[in-house]
Amino acid sequence: MENDMNYQKFNQLFSGRNLNQEVNKDFFNYFTSLTNNHPNIVIVLSKFGKVLSSNNKKLQALLGKPVVNHEDFQQFLYGENADILENTFNKALQGHAEKCSIEINNNLNKTLFLDLTFIPIIIEEDVVGFYLIVTDNTDKAVMKQELMLWENHLNYAQQIAEIGSWEYYFNEDKLICSKNFYNMFGIDNQKYISIDEPFKQIHPEDLNISLKYLKKSISDGEHYTHKVRVYHRKTKELKHFKVHAEVFAEEGKPAKIFGIIKDETYKTLLKKQLIEQNEEYKSIFDTLTSGIWMREKIGGKFLFASKGLEEILEIPLSTLYEDSKAWYNMIQPVHLPELENGKKKMMNGQSFQWIYRINSGNGNTKWLLEEVVPRLDDHGQITNIFGLVTDITYEIEKEHKINYLSNFDNLTGLPNQQSLFKKLDDMCESDDPFAILYFDLDRFNIINDSLGYFIGNETLKFIADRLEKIMPKDSYLARLSSNDFIMIIKNFENKKEVLQYAKTVIKKIREPFTIQDYELNISTSIGITFYPEEAKEKLTLLKNAHTALYKAKKEGKSTYQLSSDEGDISTYKKYALDRDMRKAISNEEFELHFQPQVETGNGSLCGAEALIRWNHKEWGLVSPGEFIPLAEENHMINGITDWVIEKVCQLLKEWKEKGLPIIPIAINIPPIRFMKKGLYQHVKTQLERFGIDPFYLEFEITEDTLLNIESSVYSTIQSLKDLGIRIAVDDFGTGYASLASIRKFKPNKIKIDKIFIDNINNEDKVDNGIICATLNLAKSLEMNVVAEGVEEFEQLKFLKKNDCDVIQGYLFSKPVKKEAFEHILKIGYLSPQVS
Repeated sequence: MENDMNYQKFNQLFSGRNLNQEVNKDFFNYFTSLTNNHPNIVIVLSKFGKVLSSNNKKLQALLGKPVVNHEDFQQFLYGENADILENTFNKALQGHAEKCSIEINNNLNKTLFLDLTFIPIIIEEDVVGFYLIVTDNTDKAVMKQELMLWENHLNYAQQIAEIGSWEYYFNEDKLICSKNFYNMFGIDNQKYISIDEPFKQIHPEDLNISLKYLKKSISDGEHYTHKVRVYHRKTKELKHFKVHAEVFAEEGKPAKIFGIIKDETYKTLLKKQLIEQNEEYKSIFDTLTSGIWMREKIGGKFLFASKGLEEILEIPLSTLYEDSKAWYNMIQPVHLPELENGKKKMMNGQSFQWIYRINSGNGNTKWLLEEVVPRLDDHGQITNIFGLVTDITYEIEKEHKINYLSNFDNLTGLPNQQSLFKKLDDMCESDDPFAILYFDLDRFNIINDSLGYFIGNETLKFIADRLEKIMPKDSYLARLSSNDFIMIIKNFENKKEVLQYAKTVIKKIREPFTIQDYELNISTSIGITFYPEEAKEKLTLLKNAHTALYKAKKEGKSTYQLSSDEGDISTYKKYALDRDMRKAISNEEFELHFQPQVETGNGSLCGAEALIRWNHKEWGLVSPGEFIPLAEENHMINGITDWVIEKVCQLLKEWKEKGLPIIPIAINIPPIRFMKKGLYQHVKTQLERFGIDPFYLEFEITEDTLLNIESSVYSTIQSLKDLGIRIAVDDFGTGYASLASIRKFKPNKIKIDKIFIDNINNEDKVDNGIICATLNLAKSLEMNVVAEGVEEFEQLKFLKKNDCDVIQGYLFSKPVKKEAFEHILKIGYLSPQVS
């Protein structure tokens, strides 16, 4: 029935045509066979677009539902595709085959990509209908879409990776390139181009080598890789490309070249920048005195070494690069274990720092400070070793010098007190006996004061050298302070051997020697003590030796004395006073007492003598007779004298401000102070500082000062007199002062010593005659006379009868503290205290 119906529809093609039934039947069979057997779907349409015949099974399989009538067919083919189909159909009516492509969704919601070909059926030059051949290109279209997607992905990937691909068919000069290839060169995207186009953009300096590679590849079929600079056609920016090409052959001959280009501009510029930075860093590193280096691994080859290493190691840098062990071989063996420990730290990813010595290329010993840092990868493996090394020889030598100065005397080179104490501590821990000899150069202060400290220092150096040359074997010599030396003697058979050595030293030291044309004679006193029988602790040993030293000095110097087990409290007191005296001024332990001076006739207060006392924390109030000799021995007397002058000026100002009457205050000036420079300036400074009239200062000097007067001393005394200071000769009559000396500098006062005053009651005609003669001499020279030590009323009567000017003594007042003296100042006079 279907064929009959199709045949009836088919006859519509020939309506109005004079064809017999058999011919129509043959045509129908032909169309039916074509429709059913054609590999594609074939539909026969009338010229009005009606379906006359089709393969319904294939059409149903394609569309996903049976096609019963014309409307079923049109549901899929028309709609959004109506305009395309109508346009193509109308063109085909002109008698030419027409083709179009459409996209539809079938009943299974599957997208189909169809090619429709309209082939006109022409009878007697008229289009009577069409063959509509439907080709399903869905698989091809999907593949094409996937291919385009992959192509886009490839382009994106090439953009991200900054690469471009190309194929060159050199026989046809056809260059097919990826989209990113065009972008990289700045060339418009085309199907293909000539090889000349990209070559036009190559940097002139790289053009010949690029052509050479290409020609070599074409002729010999060789692959190649090279780098080339290219100017972007549009931006003119210079790019750096890496080119890789491989040749594909056909029938054994090169046929085409496939290649990849990679944009390495950023990498190249970054590398260039890094090189420039590295060069800059290298330049900076090379200007540093420190050395900077990098190795490829622990103990490996040097990858970099700065110029500083050349100066530090004193070898050419080329030696380091050629021999990685050259530096290692310089390290002194004692430091190698520390280096091995450092390597273990580096293996654990730790840096380490160490100080070590090398013997440099020039044979110099150097101290180096080095810090080494390992560089690790993500797996914790060492990739490089970096180091910074500094020559610290100067610092080490400086530190050694500081240590030397802290342990050795800078003048003589002998161990100092710190070293001595450590030595004694060590030796006291042993039971081995030893002797301590405490040396003090007698009257060494005279050399300093008369010839200057330079000669004094040279003398100390000479004596130290002399002692070193005669030291017993295994003995130890140190300079304790100033002109004091300590020698420790070991390995003696008996004490007599030590005493005999002491005699030898005393004799040897007395030998004359010359320092800068000055022939000097000097002697030494020695105190000796023994360990362990006399003490087992260093300070006690030194105290015992010092006590023995003072015994020797008391015996007349240039001798030795031994310490005793029992000790001597008086000598120990001297030791303690000598030890503590240097801090007494800063600790404000000194104080002044004042003994009034009165006019003989009426007891009016006319002056006072300032007498220093030491309020010692251990011994209480110490008189000048105990510590002044010590001060002269240890050279503190000058500082103490200056303190008294300053303190008297300060008190005069204080009394003046309190409204108390002020009177001249007498100060004892020792002879050594006149020999030291600066007395005049010190006095002048204190007078100006406290605003005191020089009239109120009186300096008492001994007859020894007059006897040993030198031009410099005389000049100082005269300058003080010119300033307005009054000068008095103390203890007159007890020394050897000559009248010529008194005549020369003309003192203002003479003080008669107590030794003569004590004998007045004995009716000693000699002493009384001396007193009367002194009074007459003073009056003739227009000098005042002070009688000191007046303790009895009969003495006062005698002195008053013989016109003595001033009285000083216990008869009127003993020396009193400042507060009591201020009370006397208020009263203004004193009466004799008759018992």
